[in-house]
Formats: sequence, structure tokens, C-alpha cells
Amino acid sequence: MGGNPTGTIKRERSMVVINKGNGRQKSHPRTATVWTRLCEKIQSTPLAYKLSFFITALVVSCMMLLGIIIVGQQTGQLREQIGEQGHTLVQLMAQSAREPLLADDKLALDTITGSFSNNGSVLGTAIVALNGDIISKAGVLHEERNLLTHKFIKNVVGESDTTITWKWQPLTGLRKQNVMSFIQPVTFQSITAGYALVSFSQSGMEQSTRQAVQAISGATLLMIALSIGMSFVLGRRITQPIDKLVEASRAIGNGEYTIRFKDRRKDELGLLMQAFNEMAEGMLEKSQVKNALSRYVSPGVARQILSNLDNVGLSGKQIEGSVLFADITGFTQISEQIEPKALVDMLNRYFTLMTCACSINHGIVDKYMGDGAMLVFGAPEADADHAFHAVSCALLIQRLVAQENLQREAQGLMPVNLRIGINTGSMLAGNMGSCDRMEYTVVGDTVNLASRLCGITNGGQIVISREMYMRADINNRVLAGEYQSIRLRGISKPVSTYLVEHLTADYQELVDRQFEEITRSEMDEPHEA
Repeated sequence: MGGNPTGTIKRERSMVVINKGNGRQKSHPRTATVWTRLCEKIQSTPLAYKLSFFITALVVSCMMLLGIIIVGQQTGQLREQIGEQGHTLVQLMAQSAREPLLADDKLALDTITGSFSNNGSVLGTAIVALNGDIISKAGVLHEERNLLTHKFIKNVVGESDTTITWKWQPLTGLRKQNVMSFIQPVTFQSITAGYALVSFSQSGMEQSTRQAVQAISGATLLMIALSIGMSFVLGRRITQPIDKLVEASRAIGNGEYTIRFKDRRKDELGLLMQAFNEMAEGMLEKSQVKNALSRYVSPGVARQILSNLDNVGLSGKQIEGSVLFADITGFTQISEQIEPKALVDMLNRYFTLMTCACSINHGIVDKYMGDGAMLVFGAPEADADHAFHAVSCALLIQRLVAQENLQREAQGLMPVNLRIGINTGSMLAGNMGSCDRMEYTVVGDTVNLASRLCGITNGGQIVISREMYMRADINNRVLAGEYQSIRLRGISKPVSTYLVEHLTADYQELVDRQFEEITRSEMDEPHEA
């Protein structure tokens, strides 16, 4: 109680702050949260329910407006009819009461008031003196003991209004009634001798109004029921195709391009379904082209081509990358000893192993060349660790080939040895060839040296250049020994090379894990020898 300032109440739990001192009241986050949830709830409501609600609201609004107009017109017409009838009767009554009123002939006045009160809608008639005393009366309205009636007559006598609406309370204890009274002075030669009074009950008009309201209310309820049913059916008919389109869009997003709409509609939804089918057909064709293209070029190159179809042309750019050449030693001798089909199966098998090792080390297969392959790392997508990935790929290929040879020897087949040369450095990468026939590849001295290194290597060996081995990202992770120096045309000094043995202990686990992953996938998908 003593901690808060005077006139300030705080409730931390509900985030409410009421400041009585300056009369301001701050809104709290709870209100905003409730409003946000309400908006989200409305947005998530099915379209059929929204459509049904709006159609029903429109029908109700139209029926209410129509009812107000009809009731107003009917009430006005009844009021005009009562007014015309009342003015006519009171004028006739005033004219008939002139002479009897001047002659003080009460019997004649009673006859006049009694004759005019025989109308079914007239509650009462009266001849009133100038001071408000009732001289003659007829009907149920002007009761002797009804003080309210006498008080009303005294108040209205002499007023300029000829039509007055007021409430009459019967002595029988019934509820009050709305009464419309018409007053006409009884004059003779410009002398006012008294007043003629005719009072009509508005119960008939009120009953007609109630009946009209009841009829309109019943019609409104019927229209609401019909509109809810019809709008819901209509909404479902409209939203069902939309729901199918939403489901189909989700399927397209999940890669299911074979989904199609078989409905043949001629409205806007039919055009939308047709457009969706054409879109799905185009995406299916693009997916098929991408899958087929990925079989001829690497997935990275395929993605690059498909993402830039408008600008496919001859081009190239200088990059830093690594190139790996691998081929089979003694391939000519092997090809002479086995059947062509067995030779093709053998090549495909070893190419498959090289492709798996290349892909898992972020490289691409540039091309297959007879019994060999050219692998590129760092292109077309940049790779900061391309040199190490090339060496890891070579060691993984070496291990996969060793395992394959064990299986071939167990089947009585000739083992196969691969020789691998790797180099890293600057090279030109891009689409090479002609406008009619091109391929993505890399060229340059770095590529030529990698090819020469593969040529001087014996079966089962991996050779890299000295410049590559002296890189910080290779020297600290790869164990290699000096191999031999070679002379190249156009280069005065011999090129030193190193023979790769294996990775350091910290990184050897990488090759082991990759080997187990490929072996596991090979077991799941058996291959033919």
C-alpha cells in the first residue's frame, strides 16, 4: 500500500496500468493479443463459412430495410386514413351540434354524440363547453370517474391543434391505449359555443403494424435459413476446387509434378485448373530434363544451365580450383582378355565408384575419357577447400578400388589398378566449344600438368605437384613423400612431384566415414559385377 504513488494502481500479472491522477488509461498488451488472435481466427475460417456469413448478413440487412420501409408506409397510410375519417366526423359533428348547443338541448346533443360513436374504431365522442366541462358524451372513453380523461379534455380545449395523440388508461385495469383525438370548435356566426371531440383508438393500426412486423420477421427467418443453406452449398461448390488447388500446390511444392485436374469447367476456376495443369506439365518436363541432363553433366552444371537458360553461351572466367585425372593402368591388355560386354560393365563399375567419391567430396565429373576420368573441384560452385577435397577424393577412390579388386579376385576376375594425378591452381572455367556444341570444362596449364602427373604415375599411386603439397591447407593434413621430377615443354626447370600416402590422423577419419557411407549405399543397391 505504501509502495505505489497516490492515485496509481498497478497489476503486473495482467499488464494493466490505471492512472487516476491525470485521468488517462493506457491500453495493455492483452487487448492487442486478443485482437490479433481474433483476426487470425477469422483469417483461418474456411471460405465456405465466410461466404455463408456474408450472404446471410446481406439477406438480413435487406429484409430489415425492406421491413422498415413496408411498416413505415403501412403505418403512414393507416394514420392518414384515421386522420381523414376523424376530421370528417368531427366536422360533421360540430355542424350538427350548433343549434342544439346554443339551445342547450341536451337530448339532441346526446343523440348526436351517440350516433357518431357507433363507428367501430371510435372510442368516444363528446360535446365540451368552453371551460372544459363535458356537456354530452358517448362511448367508453369519457368515463365519469376517469380523472385522466377529464384532465386531458380540460388541457386540450382551446388549443390550436386539431389533432392530439395521447394515452388512455381504462378503469377496467387493461393496459393503456394510444388514442388519437380530433377537436373542432362549434361556431355560430363567428361565435364559439363549445367544442366537438371525436377519439379514435390506434390499436387497429398497432395490430396491423405488429402483424406486418411478424410477417416480415417470419419471412426474414425463412430467408435466413434458406440463405444459410444455399450459401453454404454454394460456398462448398466454390471452395472445393480451391481446396483441390491448395492441395495440388502443396503436392507440387513436394515435387509431385504428375498431379492433374480432370474436371472440365468453363468458368474462371476451370481456366485456373487448366493453367495449373499446364504449369505442372511444364515443371514435370523441366524436372525430367534436369534429371536427364544430370546424367550427362554434373548436377552443379545442370543447375547452373537450368537457372540461366536465357544466357547459355560460350563464356569463361578465371578461377582457383583443383583437377584430378585418373585412368586404368594396362587397359589395352585388359581389353584384349575379356569380352566387350564385360569390359563395359567393368568400366561402368569403376566410373560409378569414382563418381560417388567425387560427389561426396564436393567435386564434379568433367568428362569420361576412354578408360579414365577428369574430376574438377572448385567449379562451377566456389569451394575454399578444393585442394584438400581433391586429395580426399583420390584416397577414397584408391580405397574403393582396393575393395572392388578383392571382390573381383574372389570371383576369379582380373584386378584393376588406377593411377591418379592431381594439381591445383589458376584455370579458365566455362562453356567451351562452339555455338552448336559446347560443354562446361576447365583449361589451362594447371589442367595440363595434372594430366601429365597422371601419366607418370604407376598403378595404385596418387601424385601431386610440389606447389600443391606446399599449400598450408595440404601440408598440414596430407602425408606425402618426394617422388620424381619431370620436365615439361616450355618450362626450363623440372617440376617436382610428391607421392601421397594418406591423411594425418586428425583427418583420416573423414575418409573412413565416407568409405562406410558409400559401402552402405552399395549394400542397399546391389550392383552387377
